[in-house]
Amino acid sequence: MDLRSSTTKAYPYGPYFWAILIFLCSRVVVALGLLFAQKYMPIDAGVWSAGPSWYHQLLQWDSEWYFKIVTDGYRYNGDPTIQQNIVFYPLYPMLARGLAAISGISAPNALLLVANISGFCAILLLFKLVREEFRDDLGLASVALLSFFPASVLLSAGYTESLELLLIVSFFLVLKQKRFLSAAFLAGLAVADRSTGILLTPILVFEMWLNRHQKALLPAIIPCVVIATSGLWLFMIYLWYDFGSPMAFSEGQAAFHQGTTIGARLMSALKFEPFARLILDDWNPWGLDSWFTLAFIILIIHGWFRLR
Repeated sequence: MDLRSSTTKAYPYGPYFWAILIFLCSRVVVALGLLFAQKYMPIDAGVWSAGPSWYHQLLQWDSEWYFKIVTDGYRYNGDPTIQQNIVFYPLYPMLARGLAAISGISAPNALLLVANISGFCAILLLFKLVREEFRDDLGLASVALLSFFPASVLLSAGYTESLELLLIVSFFLVLKQKRFLSAAFLAGLAVADRSTGILLTPILVFEMWLNRHQKALLPAIIPCVVIATSGLWLFMIYLWYDFGSPMAFSEGQAAFHQGTTIGARLMSALKFEPFARLILDDWNPWGLDSWFTLAFIILIIHGWFRLR
């Protein structure tokens, strides 16, 4: 008998304990980094700060925009050349606002709580997904690689990444079970959180097409596509009703990208132009980002061919 198999049967939740422990260890590293930064790298007085506590350092950059959405709602003056919070998708700040209203905690703490609970749940579901497809050791390796990857600090920061990861992993878990309506609902939530969630819709359609022999495809696929894209078109309806511009979320992106349109940015991505801007001769933290990006891409390609 396989020792690993017998151990898993005897302690079915044991592997989850190790997955949690790995993730919590990575969060300790993040916390130590924040404490170090607070002591030796204080934030400039002119930079927005969410609060005095060390963990409030997790709310920087885009977190300020989400904070303003939670506290003041969306604002748009019709000028797409000025940076405004209309470009940020609504699900994450809506959840934080609801949590703050129900619990009475501050908006910054609500943003952090939603992000960290989402990150924790996402890691557990990711482990479940990988172990069911492969085995426990690969699941734990996936958790470790993701948890200790430098950019994983975003799983604890006031950003949408942790919530998006939770929705994406949940989407694939229910898609495996052929629960297409539930998968469509999760895809709709994902696109209400980040624009990248729209990529789940063609995946859903493709999976439904592969299973087309089980039921009539067209009557099933139309409501699923409508639900899977609902996070986007409901946001557009809100923008149209409140600001008279359903595409304000897209047009306003130009102010955050040196005045370039979304079409120009898509064309740049298709031509792989961002790779020409990688910094490979700078060993400061900004330069190391490029090396980490390349290493991550290589690992994805290597893993794809190893696990096919």
